[in-house]
Amino acid sequence: MDSKRIIELLARRAAGEISVDELKELDGLLAANPDAVYYDEFVHELWKAPEQGADTEYFFDRHKQRHSKTLFFEEDRARTGKKRLALYVSAIAACLIGLWLLLPHRTESPDMIEVVAEKGVRKQFELPDGTNVWLNSDSRLWYDSKMKTNGKRVVELQGEAYFDVAKDSKRPFAISTDKISIRVLGTSFNVKAYPNDSITETSLITGSIELSVNDRPDEKIVMKPNEKVAITNYLPSAERGQGDGIKNALTLTIGNLSKVQVADEEYIQETSWIDDKLVFRNETLEELIPKIERWYNVDIHVENSGVLGYRYTSTITEEDDIHQLLKALQFIHPFHYKIERHDVTIY
Repeated sequence: MDSKRIIELLARRAAGEISVDELKELDGLLAANPDAVYYDEFVHELWKAPEQGADTEYFFDRHKQRHSKTLFFEEDRARTGKKRLALYVSAIAACLIGLWLLLPHRTESPDMIEVVAEKGVRKQFELPDGTNVWLNSDSRLWYDSKMKTNGKRVVELQGEAYFDVAKDSKRPFAISTDKISIRVLGTSFNVKAYPNDSITETSLITGSIELSVNDRPDEKIVMKPNEKVAITNYLPSAERGQGDGIKNALTLTIGNLSKVQVADEEYIQETSWIDDKLVFRNETLEELIPKIERWYNVDIHVENSGVLGYRYTSTITEEDDIHQLLKALQFIHPFHYKIERHDVTIY
């Protein structure tokens, strides 16, 4: 993928300086490289800054300092209005390089396969080594198409997935997320690691797994069946200042899985989603909103902050639509709402 050319054309389009031929070229590049949607979305968001009164020169300088070791900047470009487009392209490139390094799919390889479950969608599939995977809404998984024959069984996860790992005593199965790493031989467990969630959870159903926090690789946690490990208030080392005391912000909690009765069936709350049921117990509306957004592929906007503390206990099934859910929540605690396509407003 010609990333530099895509970024340049996206910047020219945003600046209104793209020609008809260049627009056709950009459309072709985006069609041929689906992953470039990340560039498109990020450039779109970045381009809003000047319209909102942001200091673009400060924005550029900040990223220049952050990426000075990996990028070469021409100083005379940064201050001249004549080459403002070059400044924007450089700033966008700097931001995207930093962003790309943080994404789980940062290692490009012709053998890497990406599986995506969009919001409102859940997928079940089998990896080449025989491991079964259930991928929850708004999640992505990357794996090597040759993992059945090569020496490693490694996947990268962004979001939530349930794994039933095929046993192979000679080749451990490893999962990498933004915050934790997991190593197993053969077992079934759930990993919840959404980038924007403050809590990363691992729930073990059968077998055993070895878990480590990426920032503390020497500290290993061996989990037992029916245990759950939750990591809260985690901050990557890159966001920590020297001597600011943030290092101890990580809170690690080990507890037991929650079993709930729904009709005549018993479910484990942490893995009920693989049975097309979203179970929540005594959770605030603020805690539920990200789950509901992923489950129904909606964006929820709350105009009355007083409702965020309302607590709910309920079970959502695949047959329940967003209207039915909101009416049920209304019955427990009164509030008003309106739905326009994929946007929900609570007031």
